Amino acid sequence: MIRDFDPAQFISPLKLRRVDAVGRTALACARLLLDDAGVVPGGNTGIALGTATAGLDSLVDYMGGLTDHGPTGVPAILFSNTVPNAPASLCAIEFGLRGPNVTFNQREASSLGALVYSVGAIRDGRTAAMITGGADCVEETYFKIHDRLRALSPTGTGPPAVEAARPFDRDRNGFILGEGGFLLLIESATAAEQRGARIYGEIAGVGAAASKTEMNGWPADGKGLARSMRGALSNAGLHAEDIAAVIGTSNGSPVLDGHEAEAIVDVFGTRTLPVASVKGAIGESGSAGAAGLIAGLLFVSKAEIMPTAGFRHPDPALAVCVSDRARPIRGDAFLVNSVAAGGTIYTVAVRAARERS
Repeated sequence: MIRDFDPAQFISPLKLRRVDAVGRTALACARLLLDDAGVVPGGNTGIALGTATAGLDSLVDYMGGLTDHGPTGVPAILFSNTVPNAPASLCAIEFGLRGPNVTFNQREASSLGALVYSVGAIRDGRTAAMITGGADCVEETYFKIHDRLRALSPTGTGPPAVEAARPFDRDRNGFILGEGGFLLLIESATAAEQRGARIYGEIAGVGAAASKTEMNGWPADGKGLARSMRGALSNAGLHAEDIAAVIGTSNGSPVLDGHEAEAIVDVFGTRTLPVASVKGAIGESGSAGAAGLIAGLLFVSKAEIMPTAGFRHPDPALAVCVSDRARPIRGDAFLVNSVAAGGTIYTVAVRAARERS
């Protein structure tokens, strides 16, 4: 959960009653983003938001009221928030965003899908700038479904049955759900330089693929992810040896982590390439891909790769270099992976702007 979050610090109390949990998170995150970017959006600035849970809170409340009390027992104010694109639309209204307005609802890959779309919109000249990333909040029914399908790390009396996300760890036994808002403002390098923006990095290339899966399952192997990573490298004009680190999609799922390790070895061979995941710290969500990208930008700018929370015991079956501590790296280019149950895959190649001493 998001601790100590007071949406009234970012949103007028008069508006709060008309906004659900994901909408509040998106609005607050967008406000923080624009303050950090030092811009007042307008004109052709757009938004592409990735989310796996937007609309669920209001939809569950709406359907519950409709079932229990009939049409007259449901507040009409709930209805506008029952659709996933409500948070992006609320941001557009609040901040005057008149450019493209798109919501990606591609489960765990939602936020990286939104970012890949945004890169294309700017490259094609369809918009001057895009707010993009993801926002999610854990909804009770959503949690119960994952729990019933036994997708989550189980609770128990001792390891490895203690509930926790352990990306790449020998004792991993499932993921945990997370929530949060993670947004970026992306624009052309020329536009950013002209306004004297603080530049965190460059989206150098994007890749996308899909893999065969069973319904609601992770991909059957790592081949699709390997194709996606190679696509991002090619799009960026980079070679495997140019990459300093990989921010993985791994979340503690025995299957997903194994396939990602397989894909990394396929693309990079046996070289000692630092790999990390943020999902041991923040859990799995549609916004986690954007969180990994942001963490990568902040750490790689300091010539480091972040620690992987939850990782304690290397799995001898996974030939990847993971650590529970921050480590120095050489180079400023890295990849970010995002894989969704159902087979959607995205990879982004990024160059971090190094901090000035």
